[in-house]
Order: sequence, then structure tokens, then C-alpha cells
Amino acid sequence: MQASYLARFFVLYQIFRNPLKYLKKPLYLQPRHFFNFTNNFTNTFIFRGFRILFGLYQTFIISSHIIVFTNVKKSATPPRNVSYTPINMMSFYYWFREGKTKDLGTIYCEIRVDGEKSVPISTKIKLNRKQWNPKEQCFQGKEAAKNQKLMDNHELRFSQIFNQIGFEKPNEPIRPVEILERHRVANGLVRKGKRVPSFIDVFKEFIKDQYLLVKAEKLKKQSVVSRESKFQTIRIYLVQKQLEQIAIDEIDHVFMEDFKFYLKISKYQESTIEKYLFLIKGIVKYAVSKGYTQDRKIESYKVEKAKEKDPVSLTQEEMDKVDALDLSDKHRKTFDIYRFCAETSLSFIDYNTLTEDDIVIDSDETVWIKLGRDKTDTRQRVPLNEKAMSIFKRYGSDIYLLPKLSNTKLNKYIKEIAKKAKINKYLTFHTSRKSFVDHSINELDIPESTIQAMVGWKDSRQLSRYARVKDSTIKKQFLK
Repeated sequence: MQASYLARFFVLYQIFRNPLKYLKKPLYLQPRHFFNFTNNFTNTFIFRGFRILFGLYQTFIISSHIIVFTNVKKSATPPRNVSYTPINMMSFYYWFREGKTKDLGTIYCEIRVDGEKSVPISTKIKLNRKQWNPKEQCFQGKEAAKNQKLMDNHELRFSQIFNQIGFEKPNEPIRPVEILERHRVANGLVRKGKRVPSFIDVFKEFIKDQYLLVKAEKLKKQSVVSRESKFQTIRIYLVQKQLEQIAIDEIDHVFMEDFKFYLKISKYQESTIEKYLFLIKGIVKYAVSKGYTQDRKIESYKVEKAKEKDPVSLTQEEMDKVDALDLSDKHRKTFDIYRFCAETSLSFIDYNTLTEDDIVIDSDETVWIKLGRDKTDTRQRVPLNEKAMSIFKRYGSDIYLLPKLSNTKLNKYIKEIAKKAKINKYLTFHTSRKSFVDHSINELDIPESTIQAMVGWKDSRQLSRYARVKDSTIKKQFLK
């Protein structure tokens, strides 16, 4: 047995004589490797010599500015004009952790590399407190050899990972957390945290819930279709930016500003951009309500209100001019829809979802459209005037026979009609609703409160976005 320790002594002596020769590759040495033997040998002259020599070895290495078994932090500033190559030294520190039963427990380990420590990890070696020597970091008693073999296998696994990292990154420091992470991955021990769903997944679930509300008649289908359309635009952006898997809690101010810029260069109107940004904020709020994330940083993002522009609308004379044109079938249907909504203040969604329950005939045989608006959660009440009634009768006085086209086609065809009629205005289908408000306030002198009830607004603050009081109206009202 003493011959074996003399061989170890000779190896240690060679390292002491020329440490730089042996430190070209990463080492993982610690005192236990040199004096882990029976208690009967601990008091011998050779053992005491080993401890003294190992202490000298540590002192020499530290004085040579080589970080081995020290607590020098990585952030320590080295002397000037001295270049350092990371010399990664790994060691293990063990201790006994008592379990539920007194004096019975498990040996835990801490990996140390250049003074940096890992989190405690279990070696799964269970024993009695008396079977562990904390001072000498070794086992004792009858099962010492068996436990020592288990510990050697434990160290071997981490040593192999340590050497592999050292081979892959020869000039970089090795961190204990990286060793531990590779060990967990290799053994299928990666901790599975609560997965945060992607923005796309949350949006899809949001749409499903919206359709459930439609099924329960709490929401109109066209509202959900509009959001689905916006979802496709957002998805195209995410694909272009390679953000298909972006988590819902990663939607932040930077994302919002970048998406806003994308919409601007794609020539979207400011009012449309505003709707997109509010929709994204709504999706994040939905995710918080579902418990998918607790991150509320997006709540502080302020959506810039679209600058108010002069509302675009058609006058009665302009609409009569278009009505007199010889229009194709698709253009005639388009303008009939446009004119009907311009006379009744219906939005695209409200028009497309009209049912016979929304048509009411009072005691004077006046036909009314009375419906609840999802957008403002208010009632809209408007009687059909002569022009609206003529269009209604043209299609058999049946609400279900009124022509229906997609919003995209309506916007496209109404521009073609304006060009044919030589009307130099940027028209969309929504300008029909603005035409109603403009005509009501400037030509019919209807009070704001009445317009509010007919259009279905909660208040009259939106009036400035739909119409402007013309000079002729002011003159007529003031000088009458």
C-alpha cells in the first residue's frame, strides 16, 4: 500500500518541480485525491508529508498568478501588461445533509471551477452521519469502499463533461452552471418549467373564444372575421421577422414600435394602425386573464391616437350623380349597398349581420332599423327614408335578399365607381357612414343627441371624426 502512495508522491513532486508543464491542460485536483485512505495511515509520516507538500504546491501556484483552488473572483483586475490564458481547475466539495430521520441523510456535492460554485446537487449516496468524514472529505466505516466507488463514478461523469467543454473551448473559462446543464441534458433531467405559449397560439385561442361568443349570440360574427383578417396581417409580419414562435410575454414596447413602423411603410392609414396596436394589447390582456403570463409591461405602452383629418364623405348631389350612371351589375350592387348605408348610418358589420328581427314597423307604418351595436354596446335606431326604402323594395323588401359583398371588394369597387363618376375623393366603404353624419348635421340640422341615437354612439365625441360643421351651416344657423 505504501508503494502506491510513494508513486503518488512522485507524481506530485514532478508537478511541484515544473507546474507549467503539467498545467497546459485543465486539471481537477483536490486534497482528497492524495490522502483518501484508511484512518490507520492518517498519522503516518508520509501522510503528513503529503499535506505539507500539497500546501506548498497551493502556495506556489497562487504566487505564480495561476488560479488554482483559490477564491479569486473572475472579475478581479489582473496586473497591467500581463496576459492571462484561462486555466480551468475543477474541484468538488461534499457535505452531509440530514434527511427526515435523525443522523440519516445524503451526500451533496458542489462543483467548483476557479472559485465559482454550482448549485448543490445530490450524489444519491445515502448513509449514516458517522460514515462521513467532513474534514477529510472521505467515507469511513464498513461501506467506505462501496460509497467511494459511487463517488468516483459521480466525479467521472462531471470530469468527462469538463474535459469535453475544455476541448471545445480551449481558451475560454468554464462555468459550473454549464457543466451542470450538460449533465442534466445528457441524463434527461432538464427541469420543465411552465411553458409560456406563443403569441400566435394565444391569438388562435382568442379567436376560438370569440366564436363561442358568436354561437351564444353575444357577439356578431363579422366582428370576429375582422379580427381574423388582422391576425393574418400580423402573422405575415411575424414570418418576415422570423418571430413565429415569439412568446406572449415577449411582446413589449420594442415589438409594438417595430410593428407600427412595418404598418407605416406598408402604407396603412393611421386609424388602421391604431386598431392593430389596440388589438395586440387586447391579446396580451387576454393572455394575462388566462394565466399564461403575469408580465404587464405592455400595459404602459400608449397607442398614439390617429391625427384627425377632414372627414371624407359624399354629398346627396354626388350620390345622385353616381346613381344616374349606367353601372355594371357588380358596381350597381356595390353602390346600392353604399347608398343604403349612407341613408341609414349602418356600418359594414351591422349591414352584413342584419336580420328580420332588426326591422321594426311602428303604428304609423314607418319602417325602422333597430339593433344593438357590439362595438359600443348601445342601441341604434334609424327610420328608413324614401331613398333607403326604394333600395329595400328593389330587392323584394326582404332583408335577406339585400346584396352582400366582402369589405375588400366594396372598397375596390367604390373607388372604381368614383373614378367613373369623376369624383376626386379617396373613398372607402366606411365613408358611407360619414356621409350620413355629414348630411344630418349640415343639411338636415339634426341635433347632436339625435344623431348620436341614430348612429349608435355612447357619446358625441366621435362627431368630429365623422363630420365637420360647414361654413354654410354656421351662416344658416346664425343669420336666420
